[in-house]
Amino acid sequence: MNDETKKPHGVSDTERFPFEAEAAAPKPAGRTLKVRRIGNSLGVVLPKDVLAKLNVGEGDHLSVSDTPDGVALTAFDDEVARQIEIGRDLMKRYRNALRELAK
Repeated sequence: MNDETKKPHGVSDTERFPFEAEAAAPKPAGRTLKVRRIGNSLGVVLPKDVLAKLNVGEGDHLSVSDTPDGVALTAFDDEVARQIEIGRDLMKRYRNALRELAK
């Protein structure tokens, strides 16, 4: 190796070549699942270890949420859904008061 290609001890590649790190496309984290035809629909089969992490099984419901990186799957929780519905009802009922408080 010549002196230009030799990396100084304690210096990362992003410090030596900051623009190369920005140009690299981010790699998706985790595993890749294949979208398949299931009846007249499309779906994804979740592996057993993913189902265990979500703490769900056959017949359970999943909640899909938008995130800055895409979407997130979580186990559907009836109690959380009830609390969200109560919050929406309160926001609708007290819309004017909340608007004034936000000023």
